[in-house]
Amino acid sequence: MVFNLIDSILRMKKTLFLAFILLAVIIASLNSCKQCNSNKVTETVDTTISEPVRKMNEAIKNDSLNPFLYFKRAKVFENENDIKSALTDMYIAISLDSLQPDFYLYSAELFIKANEPKRAIMLMAQAISTDSNYVGYYIQGGRYAYLIKDYDASLAFFNKGIERDVFASDIYYYKGMMYAEKGDTTKALSALQTCVEQNPKNADAFLQIGLLLQAKKDKMAAKYLENAVKANPKGIDALYAKGYAEQDAKQYAASIETFRKVVEVDYENEEALYAIGYSYLMMDSFENAYKNFDLAIKVDPTYFEAYYKKGVCAEQMNRIAEAKSLYNQSLNLNSKYELAAKALKRLNKP
Repeated sequence: MVFNLIDSILRMKKTLFLAFILLAVIIASLNSCKQCNSNKVTETVDTTISEPVRKMNEAIKNDSLNPFLYFKRAKVFENENDIKSALTDMYIAISLDSLQPDFYLYSAELFIKANEPKRAIMLMAQAISTDSNYVGYYIQGGRYAYLIKDYDASLAFFNKGIERDVFASDIYYYKGMMYAEKGDTTKALSALQTCVEQNPKNADAFLQIGLLLQAKKDKMAAKYLENAVKANPKGIDALYAKGYAEQDAKQYAASIETFRKVVEVDYENEEALYAIGYSYLMMDSFENAYKNFDLAIKVDPTYFEAYYKKGVCAEQMNRIAEAKSLYNQSLNLNSKYELAAKALKRLNKP
């Protein structure tokens, strides 16, 4: 039944859809008119309307049939966190021009922001009735259905989209993510592999393949993680995954270089600084490890694991009093942290 959803929508009479939109617009317009009239009375004293909205109101007053002005004002409302007013404007924009893909896609994103994903899905389905060849509607409809775990509806959108454009790489990416969430690794890898074949610059797809293969202890994981970094050299998620994979493989020097690239992008990234410290610790380079754990603590003074690891370094350098103090600081931040408790107990033995 779900797989007939889009076919049914495509058979909807366009006039019925437009009538629905027009009804909403009439209601919205009536409310807007009331507001406009109210504003005329209090124009000189009303300070509740921001200057950007005021300017857009004036532009619309001078060109009330221009849908792009409502589109523009909707973005102003969104910027002010007035999603309801933004949606009202988008209803009007769509009523004035029902063939603009950006209007539908933006309206759907507003519904998502308003925590109404089902309405976003229905809007994408309705948009398809105006242009069944526009692949973006299928991609977003499937993505929104995937977000609420309606996998059957998501797959229906994606498959219909592929019928329109077999080379639409984004569809394969989201399809792969959906299968991965369902636990079907084989289908997920197949879809994601097709994605990178169609778009070798999709760093996220390479990353997801790498993570899936890494979970399977497949040696090819490293290749895909490296490709993810090549596709987006400043992509922190890909660098993290590559760095941790190198640590798992005991390639500590390589992991240090990888995590340093994260710090180059975000110099206050405490997780990357900690990871560098950990790799140095595993290489018995205690002074370097100590410095990086200290940097992580400076970024996040509540990082109890970093206090513990810094204490380990201090202990290895025979700075026992300092090590005890660091273990205590770790426990002060997390009284249930067993590693610090055991280390402190060991050092306090007579």
